[in-house]
Amino acid sequence: MSIRFFDSTQSGFQWVADRVWKVEHAFERANASGVKASSTRMRIFCILVGMTAAYVLLAGFAMRASLAGGAQVTALSGEPNARSQLVDRNGRLLATDVNNYSIFVDPKDMTGEDRALVRRALLQIFPDLPRDQIEKPFKANKRLLLTNNLKPGKRDEILNYGLPGISFEAERVRDYPLANTGSAYIGMTQRGGEGLSGAEKALQDQIAASAVNDAPVQLAMDLRVQGALENELRAMAEAQRAQGAIGIVTNVRTGEVLGMASWPDFDLNRPGAFSDAAKRNHAAVDRYELGSIFKVISISVGLDTGTASLSSVYDGRQPFKLGSRIIHDDHESTELMSLTDVFIKSSNIGTSRVALDVGATAMTRYYEALGLFRSADIELTEPASPLLPGRWSDSSLVSSAFGQGMAITPLSFVEAANAALNGGYLRPLTIRKYDGHSPVAGSQVFSAATSRTMLELMRENVLKGTGTRANAPGLRVGGKTGTAQKPVNGRYTADRVSSFFAVFPTDGPVDGDRYSVLVTFDSPQGAKESSGVKTGAYVAAPVAGHVIERIAPFLGVGRHEDKFTGPEWDKAPVQAEDITGDEH
Repeated sequence: MSIRFFDSTQSGFQWVADRVWKVEHAFERANASGVKASSTRMRIFCILVGMTAAYVLLAGFAMRASLAGGAQVTALSGEPNARSQLVDRNGRLLATDVNNYSIFVDPKDMTGEDRALVRRALLQIFPDLPRDQIEKPFKANKRLLLTNNLKPGKRDEILNYGLPGISFEAERVRDYPLANTGSAYIGMTQRGGEGLSGAEKALQDQIAASAVNDAPVQLAMDLRVQGALENELRAMAEAQRAQGAIGIVTNVRTGEVLGMASWPDFDLNRPGAFSDAAKRNHAAVDRYELGSIFKVISISVGLDTGTASLSSVYDGRQPFKLGSRIIHDDHESTELMSLTDVFIKSSNIGTSRVALDVGATAMTRYYEALGLFRSADIELTEPASPLLPGRWSDSSLVSSAFGQGMAITPLSFVEAANAALNGGYLRPLTIRKYDGHSPVAGSQVFSAATSRTMLELMRENVLKGTGTRANAPGLRVGGKTGTAQKPVNGRYTADRVSSFFAVFPTDGPVDGDRYSVLVTFDSPQGAKESSGVKTGAYVAAPVAGHVIERIAPFLGVGRHEDKFTGPEWDKAPVQAEDITGDEH
């Protein structure tokens, strides 16, 4: 409470001090000019009485407001266009309103001796300001702005000098104490206070309304998860000289986005110093053909429709001909494949056969039910709509099944793929912390049995398929790799989009808490330690594994072995991974 009282009355103290000083100098001037002293004293006395009464009234109002506000009230609550604090799910501060100050110098409020003193003091206080800038008010002999954007601590330091002719004007600004951390997730505001992007814009009404009672707005973000995700993503993106990188961590049961990273990032306190590209939320805005991670969805549809099962067999020994089109696997198969083989070997041939067995009508019905024909369902205003085939032929159907020919945002993919992992429910993603009591919204798309089978397939893929580099001992990680060539002007290029989609833990109740992690790198160039390999297995899978290692303790996921663990699988080599794009 004392903080609010002193903040609200400090300017009053300064005001009275300035007026007393002026009255004292008026008295000196009166004596110097020969004005009758008694008359001057009376006028001065009346002025002082009036100022004292006004100040007592001001202090009384400030004290009453302080006592009424409670211990949690901040200095800026209730001001026009005020915004409440943003905090993470554990109450850690992400954004807050603060006052910055402009400092003015008025030589007319100084004596000749004071002017020399104030000059010397300002040169000492602001060693980086040009001398001409400090001299300007004195040469003009009028009140002028010296500099702005002073933090409260700097203002207090200057006040301690007790300099005459110095005044301040406050400007409320939005401050982000963690600078770059969570920049795309948290978002920015404009100078007037309105949100421009991220949570600041998406939750604008709630942030403004909560400021009246100074109640913080709590996000779903876990700052510990966000930090780990950004650290690992940045390290690999820089090593790979990638054009961009994206990371998303969600609770698949509630849809809460616990972390969302977009690299390169930017300092929320200095947005003007960064390019528009750095300020984009690539997870929400950019659309990609995501490659084989999409097989999580297409294989789920095959299982759910009953056109595929774990006992199904697919012939991948020869390239698959579809009209004039020929679909290859990068690795040759010498024998028939089970559905498990199709998934863990990431076979484009096998996935194409699964999709054709489902058929375009049923497959697109599932796509629509999974939200893939619209932008991601989340409070953010940025999510982009997908780029879809002009018509759903057999060719476009099989392309979509292995992650080609349909461009979607990473947020849209996560929303849809989570339904294969949480018992079958499409949950809207949310940047708000779930209260733990309200029913979780969602519509059932897959059966619980389909969801359980997919969890087991994803676990097997991490143990003996393309995803072994994502394994985190004891955390029962499942996942799927993806590597897609980037299309430019209708042609596929050498640049790739390398991804890994992980889930953990894969055991436990099918409708229990578990977490998905999507990691995507845009145009990695290859690193020495991976011999220049740019696939999802080598670039994205290790990042997902490292993130999971770091965040599991925060999420309460303990370590223990699961039914799939075995010596022969632990020693298994990484399977070759199919790359979607040009076909031969």
